[in-house]
Amino acid sequence: MARQKKDGHYINCYLDRNLYNRLCYYAEEKGQTKTLAIERILKEHFDKSGVPAEVDTPKD
Repeated sequence: MARQKKDGHYINCYLDRNLYNRLCYYAEEKGQTKTLAIERILKEHFDKSGVPAEVDTPKD
């Protein structure tokens, strides 16, 4: 049975090569995908910075 798609939004960014290598290393060490690693890193940073857990959708 296929996994249900998450309610999300795609992003595309160009990373410094070493930063990308560090992300790959981190994700592999944790046994997770790069997407999941980025989500967890961002969530932890936002929580520490006081960004609210729920915010309105931005106007693109």
